[in-house]
Amino acid sequence: MKKTLAAIALAGSITLIGAAPSMAANYPPLPPQAAVSDGTVGPGEQFVFRGQGFLAGEGLTISVNPGSSPAATGASVANGSRTVSGKITLPLAPQTFAATADANGAFAVPLTISEAGTYSLTATGASGRTVGPVTVVVVAPAGLANTGGAPLANTGAALANTGADASLVLWSLVGAGALAAGATSVVVVRRRAKAEAAA
Repeated sequence: MKKTLAAIALAGSITLIGAAPSMAANYPPLPPQAAVSDGTVGPGEQFVFRGQGFLAGEGLTISVNPGSSPAATGASVANGSRTVSGKITLPLAPQTFAATADANGAFAVPLTISEAGTYSLTATGASGRTVGPVTVVVVAPAGLANTGGAPLANTGAALANTGADASLVLWSLVGAGALAAGATSVVVVRRRAKAEAAA
């Protein structure tokens, strides 16, 4: 009787352990949420859009929605993963691309946006689950902003001179001359030593 109960308990344990992965595949292991590594970035600066709450290995659609101008007039979003081409041009409509949730139902996608403005990011799974929106503000550096249409003024210090300097050329020639004179004196001393040894 004890052996029979032990066998039934073992069979039940194996059945429950075998069912656990299939149960995990049907329910998200983590609560749904999304975030970005940095909510305010510069044009072309990389940030990471991450989230969780999807099924393991679920196909995702990442949406980048332009908000305020000038982002609505067109920008480029680059995805650091290999599943999408390097750059995506944002027209007035939202731009989408594909990603895949990991074994825990989470994702992390590196992005860059080239134009200043406000953007809203969401992720939608094939199951219909959605996380987001998360807002990212792309701010042009203050020193580079040109909103008046006039040429930018050079208000900073002069750039460092990385070319050849006249004194550098002069000292290089003096050094080369000293090297040649030293080599000549070595040759002369050796010839004299040979001539004296032969006499």
